[in-house]
Amino acid sequence: MSRSTVYRGAQVLVGDPRLRDVRRVDVEVRDGLIVGLGPDLDASDAESVDVSWAWIMPGLVDTHHHLWQSTMRAFTSDFTLDDYFWTIRRNHSAQHRAVDVYNGTLGGAVGLLEAGTTCTVDFSHCILTPEHADAGVAGFQTAGIRGVWCYGFYHQPMDDPWFKSPEERHADARRVRATHFADDSSRVRFGVSPTEMVRVPFEQIAMEIRVGRELDALIHPHTNTRFRPGYPSDIRQWYEAGLIWEKQLHSHCNTADADDLRILADAGAAVSATPETELGMGLGQLILRASDRAGVTTGIGADIQSNNSPDLFTAMRIAIAAERGRYHQPLIEAEGTSALHEVALRTEDVLHFATLGGARGLGLGDVCGSIEVGKAADLLFIRTDTPRLRAVTDVVNAIVMHVGVGDIDTVMVGGEVVKEGGRLREDLREAAVHALDESGAWLDQVIRKGGGWRPDKPEWMGTPDEHRLSNAGT
Repeated sequence: MSRSTVYRGAQVLVGDPRLRDVRRVDVEVRDGLIVGLGPDLDASDAESVDVSWAWIMPGLVDTHHHLWQSTMRAFTSDFTLDDYFWTIRRNHSAQHRAVDVYNGTLGGAVGLLEAGTTCTVDFSHCILTPEHADAGVAGFQTAGIRGVWCYGFYHQPMDDPWFKSPEERHADARRVRATHFADDSSRVRFGVSPTEMVRVPFEQIAMEIRVGRELDALIHPHTNTRFRPGYPSDIRQWYEAGLIWEKQLHSHCNTADADDLRILADAGAAVSATPETELGMGLGQLILRASDRAGVTTGIGADIQSNNSPDLFTAMRIAIAAERGRYHQPLIEAEGTSALHEVALRTEDVLHFATLGGARGLGLGDVCGSIEVGKAADLLFIRTDTPRLRAVTDVVNAIVMHVGVGDIDTVMVGGEVVKEGGRLREDLREAAVHALDESGAWLDQVIRKGGGWRPDKPEWMGTPDEHRLSNAGT
C-alpha cells in the first residue's frame, strides 16, 4: 500500500469556492487523490508536512487556450481581432513546423503550471499535417498538465496543403482519437474544435460538430464572437440544425443574447469567457454574469499567450472589474452612486468560474476544480508570510484581489509536485525554456525572410466578402 502525505496547519478552501468555506484543516494525499480532509488527521502511517504558512486552494482551470501560440509571446498585445486573424491565423501559423507546435504547446502548458493553472483545454488549430496534430498532443501530455486537447479543424489557406479536403481532416481526427486517446480516464482527454462560422460553408461546420459527437469528444468552438450587423446567431443556427448538446464548451459568446443562453442552459452546454482578449481586441462585453445568471456552466480562459499572460489571477481581476463596470454604470448614471446596493459580480463568483465552474465546463467537475475527498490532488499552496497577504480578514477576497503568481509556492497536479519553493521543477523549466527559445528563433528567422511580422492586411478582412476572398489563397 502506498504511503500518504498529510499537509497540516494551512487554511484550506474547501468545496465550491462559492461557499466561501475556508477552514484550518489537514489535507491527506495518496496516489494522486485527496483521501482525507479534516482537523488533526491521523498521520501515523503518513508523512506529515507543516504548511501552516499557506492557504491551500484548488488548482486553477483555464477553459480556453491556444497553447501553440506561446512561440510568439505578447506579439499581438496591440492588435484588433482582424489584425490577429490576418497575422497569426492566416500567415504565421503556416510557418510553424510540427516541432514548433510541440514546443509552443509544451512551453505554454508549463507556463500555465507555473502560474497556478493545473487544468486547461487546448484549442489546437495549427494542424497543417498529421505530424502537427501528433506534436500538439505530445507537447500537452509531456507538460503533465491536466485537461482536454482539442483537434482544430481550421484549414490554413496554403498553395499546397497536406489536407486536400475536410474529409481528410475528419479521418485524421479519428486517427488521433484512436491512437492517443483510447482511455478517457487519462489525465488528458480528447476534444474537437470546429472552424468559425462564416469562414467555411455551414454544412462543413455542421459535419465537424457531428464528427465530434461521433468521437464522443468535448466540442469546443469559437461561438458568437463577432458583432456583425444583421448576422444570425451561431447558437440559434446550430440549435435549429440539431447541433447543440451537453458535451460542448462554447468560447467567447460575446454576441449571445438571452435566447441563446437559454438554449445552452437547457442543453447543459457550457461557456468560457477570455476577458483580456475579448475586451482588448474588440470582441465585445463579457458574457460571464449573464451566462451564470441564465444557469449556464461558466468558466474563464487566458486564450492566447501571443497576447495575454497565462495568469488567471489577472484574468479574474479584469473580469470582475469589467462586469461591475458594465452593470453598475447605467444605474449610477440614472440614479446616482448611492443607488447601487450590491456589486454585480462577487469575488467568489469569479473564483468559482476559474476553478469548479471551469472544471465542469471541461467535463471534469468530478475530477478537479475543488478540494474534496475523492478528487485529484490538483492543489496550490499560497505562501502567506508576506506583508502583502497579512492582516487578511477574508481569504477568498484576498485570493482574487491580492494573490499573484509570485505568491504561489507549490503547485501539484494529481499529487505530483511541479512547482515548489516558488520555482518550477527544474526538468520542466529547462525543457520549456529550451523549446520556446528554439522555436522563437526559428520563427523570427523565417517570418522576417517572408512577409515580416506585420504583413499588410487586405481591405477585405472583416467584410462580408471575407469568406469568399480568404479561400482564394494568400
